[in-house]
Amino acid sequence: MTDATIPMNEPADAKTGTLKGRLPFWTAFGWGMGTLGVAAMYNAVNILLLRYLVDFVGIGAAVAGGLIAVSKLYDAFTDPVIGAVSDRSQSKMGRRRPFLLYGSVLLAVAAFLLFNIPGGLNSTMKIVFAGFALLVYATAYGLFGVPYMAMPAEMTKDHNERSRLISYRVLAVAIASLVATFVGPVILQMFSNSSVGFSIYSVMLASLALIGGLMAFFTTRKAPFHYQDSPYDLNIFKMVKAAWLNKPFTILITVKLISLMSMAVTQAVMPFLFSQVLALDSAQLGYYFLVFYLGMMVSQPLWLKISHLIGKRWLFITTTLLSSLVFLSWALATSGDPFTFVLARALAAGIIGGGGLMIGQSLLPDVMAYDYELTGMRREGLLSAVYTLVEKFAFAIGSSLTGLVLGLTGYIQGTGGQPVAQPESVVNALYMLIAIFPISVAVICATLIYFLRIPGQK
Repeated sequence: MTDATIPMNEPADAKTGTLKGRLPFWTAFGWGMGTLGVAAMYNAVNILLLRYLVDFVGIGAAVAGGLIAVSKLYDAFTDPVIGAVSDRSQSKMGRRRPFLLYGSVLLAVAAFLLFNIPGGLNSTMKIVFAGFALLVYATAYGLFGVPYMAMPAEMTKDHNERSRLISYRVLAVAIASLVATFVGPVILQMFSNSSVGFSIYSVMLASLALIGGLMAFFTTRKAPFHYQDSPYDLNIFKMVKAAWLNKPFTILITVKLISLMSMAVTQAVMPFLFSQVLALDSAQLGYYFLVFYLGMMVSQPLWLKISHLIGKRWLFITTTLLSSLVFLSWALATSGDPFTFVLARALAAGIIGGGGLMIGQSLLPDVMAYDYELTGMRREGLLSAVYTLVEKFAFAIGSSLTGLVLGLTGYIQGTGGQPVAQPESVVNALYMLIAIFPISVAVICATLIYFLRIPGQK
């Protein structure tokens, strides 16, 4: 079996067209921009979908959260299979690239389905339609995201170069998230939170999915890749068990599960906090995320330099703890606060979160490379699948937990997106979920990160 991987300190060959020492700008940048679609959908689903299903479609909060959770159980079986299939792919275009193309098209379809649930359906059919749309989204996310996240480990052997790759991805995450969480809410406000506004929003999401997917597909045409030399057992339980044997990977995904669950809770709570507690509208929520993601974008060069100085592990610990302190400050927020206070929190959370996101994700290809040294097996797709699966489970748990807590504390559903006065128990629950829960999680994550050791790194 041919191995097409090109060491980064050797000249490229004609087949993969890669370089000495450093990936070309357009290869790195284009790969990073590939995440436009998944990042936009990720934010749209995690931040706006629960409220859309509850306050606009009329599905109960607990049921809506349950639908999201059920779609993740489906992922538990599909993502490892997608990862294993991409590991075994023999396409002349590269092991992973065809998946980027097909996944981005299906992701565009999912974007349209999720935010265009017909209003004339009865309650049961609304639940069925929403459930089907969530399964399409889960399939598309895995089909694109699993092979996509496996690529950096193949594209370069240098862990600092992987950080550079991921920094472009974080830039794309910020751009896509601005569209999903700033432009989107502003448009929704312009159309009075009507079905027309959500339809326009879905078209924007679908467009980003296609643009990002095509950019990643074409710009990585000459990126390094390798074929599988010794295929592993496709038994799904054996595949997952094999991934757990890599201890740094096990710690990384455990941290990812806990920290992303906390993020899912805070993101799902944010629209409710803005409308029900702070008396702010959708446009102001959009401005919050505008400042947040601008902070994330401009901070990337700084975090790259700091990571080279103190190492990825210590930077990960620092940003984890600092982010939790920013969220703790929400415990002091009231409806009478100046909006500048809200924007100040957004800027701080964006800058600190940008560092945490870059370092956390750049560690994934590092532990993939370590896995190859440890086992001699090329199973980047499998590890990416487990990582992506954990990511989805985290947000499923977070969204379900948010919906369950709101349901149990007596949340009163709105109609047509109009806010309804909520009982004190709901307001207290929102404060607890946005402020107290994150700092508890951060202490656990920082402790685990301390024990994440990869040979050759600080």
